Formats: sequence, C-alpha cells, structure tokens
Amino acid sequence: MRREFALPGTEARYARDRLFDVEHVKIDVDLDFETRSITASCSLTVRALVSERWLQLDAVELDIDSVRRRGKNLAFEHDGEILHIDLGAQAKVGKTFTIVVDYTAQPRRGLYFVGPEAAYPDKPIQAWTQGQDEDSRYWFPCFDSPHEKATSEVIATVPPEFYALSNGKLVSDKVKKGRRQLHWSFDQPHSCYLITLVAGEFDTVRDRWDGVEVTYHVAKGRKQEAKRTLAKTPKMLALFSKLFGVSYPYNKYAQVFVGDFIFGGMENTTATTLTDVVLLDERAALDYDVEALVAHELAHQWFGDLITCRDWGQGWLNEGFATYSEYLWREHASGRDEATLELEEFATQYFSEDSDRYRRKIATNLYEFPIDIFDHHLYEKGARVVHMLRRELGDDAFFRSLAHYLGKHRHRSVETRDLARAIEEQTGRVLDWFFDQWVLNGAGHPVLEIGYRWDAEHEQAIFVVKQAQESDSQTPVFRLPTQLRVRVGKHEIDVPIEVRDQQQTFVVPCKRAPSQAIFDPGKHLLAELRFDKPTSLSIAELRSATEAIDRIDAARALGKKGGAQAAEALARALRKDPFWGVRAAAADALGKLRSDRARDLLVRELATKHPKVRRAVVRALGQFRGDEIAFAAVERLVRGSDDSYFVEAEACTSLGKIGCGARQALEDAAQRDSFMDIIRRHAYRGLAELGDDSALDVLVAGTEYGRVSHGRRDAALSAAKLVRGRRDTLATRVRRRCEDLL
Repeated sequence: MRREFALPGTEARYARDRLFDVEHVKIDVDLDFETRSITASCSLTVRALVSERWLQLDAVELDIDSVRRRGKNLAFEHDGEILHIDLGAQAKVGKTFTIVVDYTAQPRRGLYFVGPEAAYPDKPIQAWTQGQDEDSRYWFPCFDSPHEKATSEVIATVPPEFYALSNGKLVSDKVKKGRRQLHWSFDQPHSCYLITLVAGEFDTVRDRWDGVEVTYHVAKGRKQEAKRTLAKTPKMLALFSKLFGVSYPYNKYAQVFVGDFIFGGMENTTATTLTDVVLLDERAALDYDVEALVAHELAHQWFGDLITCRDWGQGWLNEGFATYSEYLWREHASGRDEATLELEEFATQYFSEDSDRYRRKIATNLYEFPIDIFDHHLYEKGARVVHMLRRELGDDAFFRSLAHYLGKHRHRSVETRDLARAIEEQTGRVLDWFFDQWVLNGAGHPVLEIGYRWDAEHEQAIFVVKQAQESDSQTPVFRLPTQLRVRVGKHEIDVPIEVRDQQQTFVVPCKRAPSQAIFDPGKHLLAELRFDKPTSLSIAELRSATEAIDRIDAARALGKKGGAQAAEALARALRKDPFWGVRAAAADALGKLRSDRARDLLVRELATKHPKVRRAVVRALGQFRGDEIAFAAVERLVRGSDDSYFVEAEACTSLGKIGCGARQALEDAAQRDSFMDIIRRHAYRGLAELGDDSALDVLVAGTEYGRVSHGRRDAALSAAKLVRGRRDTLATRVRRRCEDLL
C-alpha cells in the first residue's frame, strides 16, 4: 500500500551556505589494518567569500589533535560532528589560506577495513572509501556537500606489499621506513564525496583508449575474471565521448574490485570502485554480463563528476543520466530490441515502487536523509524521463544539447533549470512544460486506457485514449507526444499525436481494416497501458510488428486471452521469432495457458540453444503444478545438466512450484556454489514454494554467519515465506532467527 514519501513535519532541505570556498584538499593518511584505524593530516586551501572569523568543517567522529595555519596552532571546538576553527580574526573577502588538521579515527562510515574472519577466512585484506552521499566527513574534515568542488591530493601510507589507488595521477610511489607511500594528485575540481582511496594487494590489467590509461585492479589471482568483466570499457569510453560531445575529460580511468562493497559500484572521479561479487567466471559469462553497471559508473564521469547535482534533491541529473547511459550502451552494442528490454525493466522497477511504496516528485527537497532519494524514482524513472526527452527533441538536438550542457557547466554544480536552459540555447525549444510535469512539480505517470475500433463505413481506424490515473495535486493530466501505428496490407502508417486531455479521440484514415493497431510503437512513453484489442490484431502483431517490444506485448496479451488460436500463435513465436526476448515472452505466455499442448511445446523447447529462452521456458514450466512430465523435464536441469547457471537456478524455483517430491533435489542444489550464489538462492526459493515444513532446517542453516551473503538473505526470506500467516512453533522459530540476524 502506498504511503507518503516524506513524513509530516519533514523539513525542506536546501543547498548549504558556503562562507568559504574550498579550493584544494590534501589528505596524508596512514592506514593501520590491525587496529582498523587511521592517522592523518588534512590540508584545506580555502578562500573567504565573506568576512568571517570562524571556519566550520564537517568532521564526524574524528579525534582532532591540532589545527594549524602557517605552522601556528589555532583554537578550535569540536562537537563530534562539526569542527569550528577560530581563525583569530575576520577573514578578508577573497583571501586564500591553508588550514592543516591533524587527527586520528576509527571510521565506522566513509572508510571501511575488510579482511579475514573466522567465518570468512578467505576475505582479502583491503580498505576502501565510500563518500556518497555525505560520508567523506567520517574520514577527513571537509565541506561535505555536492556543490562544493575542489582539486585534491591523497598520500596513502600502507604495508609494503599493498597498493593504494586514488583520483588522478600517481605522482610518486616509494618505500619509507618500511612502509609504502603512494601520492596521487587530481588537478580538476570535484566534489569531496568523489575523493577515493582503495588499498590492498591487487593484480592489475592495463589497457589504453585514445591516450587515456585504462586499468582494472582486482584481488590476486582473479585477473582473468577482471578482463572478462570489464573488456568493453574502451569501447564504452569511445561511445560516450562521441555521444556526449565531450571527450572523456580525465587522464586515466581505473576500476577496482573490492570485497564487502556496500553498493554495486561508485563513480569516484577517474577511479570507480566495484563490488567483487560481479566478477564473471566462464560459465556465468555464457548468458550474463555486468555491462550495464560498468556503463553506468563510466557515464557518471560526465554526469555526476564533471558536472554534479547542486544538492541531492536534484540527484536525478546524476543518476537518471547514468542509468539512461546503460540503455545507450546496450542500444549501441546489442541493438534497439535488446536495449528496449532494459527500458522496460526500468519502468517495471519504478511502477512497483510507485504502487507498493510511495509516489514522489523526481526532484524534491523533502526527505529526512539524502540516501532516502536514491531510489527507483531517481534512477529508473529518471532514465525514462531522459529517454522521453530524447524522443521529444530528436537525436541531433538531444545530443547537441547535452554537449552544450556539459561544456557550459564543466566543473560546476547544476539544477534541472540549467539543463532546460541549455536545451533552449541550443535548439530554441522551451520545454518548461516537460520538466514541470515529469520532474519538478508532477509525480506519478499516466495510466492510459485505449479503445479501438474499425469504422468500415467511413474507412477509418478510431482510437479513444483516456487518461485513467487519479489526478490530484501531485499527479497531473499529462501532455504526451507519441504515435499511432496501423498496418494496412504491407504498409505501416505512423500518425504523430499529442494526448493532452483526459479523453481524446484520434482517427486514422485507412482504405482497409488494419491488421495491426499499436499505440506508442516501441513503448517510449512512461505509462501504464490498458489496451484490450481483438485477438486477431494481437496475433498479427505477434507475427510481424516491427518493434520487438510490440511483439512482446502481443504475446503477453495472448497469454491472458488464451484459446487455441492464441496458443498456436505463441507456439510459432517461441520457435521462430528472430529475437530471444519475444521467444521468452511467448514461453511465459504459454505457461499461463497451462494446457497439455502448451506444456509439450515448452518441454520441447528446452533444447533451444539460447540460454535466456531456456530460462524463460523453465520458468513457464513452473506453472504446471503437480505435472509429472514438467517435473521430470525440470528435475534434470536441477541436477546440473545445463551449461547456464541461470537456467539451473530458474529450474530450482520452478521445481519447487511443480512439487511432486522435489525436496531432495532442491536440498542437493542448495549445496552447490555458483556465481553470485545464484543456484543456492533459487534452491532456497524452490524449497519455500514447495511448502514442505521439513525443509525449514535447510533454510535456517542457510542464514548462518559464514555463508555467502546473497544466499543468507534468500534463505531468510524463503524461511519467512514458508511460515507466512502461521502462528505455530515453526513460525516462532523463524521469527526469532530473523530477529537474531538484525
């Protein structure tokens, strides 16, 4: 059930006052891995913007030893969060000076130490930072706000066998008193949440693109996995440099894999940090990649690093564009059909959050903590808004506007209005209405009910479009430029339209009844569509609609309608469609029919070569509960007869849904290691679907400390699902175990 995003009484957040401009930050830090502590000094070169005696810096839980200026100690006060420095007199406006803060810390945020534990003896010893959103203050004193930008240096002292990576250029690397000291310098201003430090023992893969040094750093012994995972990086650099109209703006691009990372990746300027759980082995790479993650973090080097949101409420300018860049890469590398599936997944994630959790404006200053807004509204809805902006402008104007926007605001912070003005300056288009309804003032999305009929007497196809969303102070009646597409014989007719009212009728003249009638071909609008069209149209669209996503929609519609004609059309698509995504949708739809004929077709298609189609077929067979033929076909896969981790994993969930005595096979699967623990996780899900109380011991054991974290989470969720709605001793056992995990 949807709730309010911001609780009543939540105060509006605005960008902070900057009485001093931080121009340069230099951190000299010695890392003690045994005590998980740091001894450091931080030099900050600042310029007074007003006449002010007190300089305030964010410095959370730092033990401040001294504050110096030109070698002389300054008085200071520290309340555990803010360091108040007495400059001794009013600073002169425009005056630049340097403050040095000496301190120690055992950071609990911002900088993390990881290493072997009794339950996890193979963890590598590493330290890494994570500044976003406002955690840099936990490891060095700073003005921790995205609209403050400064050049930076990091001098890291580590054990002699370790390497330390930071932003920019490596100035020196030497051994001093038995310790290794690496000095990094970055000469372009960036926000302090992007200052990074990663230390550990690494293998390094070296590459280049257009004079830019490209490196991949990974724990010892995993070099091949790093190569396999990041191989497309130079091609991504080339693509984004071309599309964005600004060549990659830095002298290096490093990516480093670390253990226990709290996110998938972090776009620290010139040096992205990535979680090591995404490192691909050979089997995983058969039908899985992390190119979206790699592209996302790389795109941030422009959108987020070169230009940065002025405050977190404008964070979609970072995350929406980086997420859309995942689509841009996929469109280039794999084609529009493949990329459109990513766009659809963006919409699915946003729709789920909007309906089940909350609805909010993309740009908002009403939140309790900055992390609250890093959600599917910011990322996925933001990306869909960027896509609609591209459609509204056309490719030439869109990318020309981006180049102007990046060039004009290089090394600055931005707001949505800066993007709008850049577009206007390049194209003459005033898109205030667009940003108003999608970003600044509007929330939600259109829900469109489409009616269609053929008027034979007047030779016209008639579309009636109703905006069925509940309009209120947040959710408007939307203005929606789009298209209608009808096919008459071999000819497609595209008609541009603009939906502006709660209900509108659109007429397309045709000499004959169309065989296809599609609203918004290619599904470019962020909208929920309810279009109940005749079965004959869906069958024709499944067979030959130009856009794969429209064929996928037709398959889904036929799965809901059912019937012999629908089944035959789906069977043909499963066998013959040129795009795997359509074949997978046809498999899912056949599963919903639950007929013997559909089952037999699905079992036969388990032999198909495309692993993503096989995965969909296996998922569809999970609809046939109690069916022995489906069980036998899927059990073979659970026993490990497929090349793909993901097919085998999907088979585990489906086998649990089918039942028929699946427990032993699933318990065996729960013992197998795999990429991202995917097989074990799905085995746990299958046991929950099975509904057999005797599986609870396996699920509870799967939550134990020492198991892979992904699997522990799924074991806990699966145990909870097994006893959902119950109040017996087993439910009590699960509840207590879950409480222990908190």
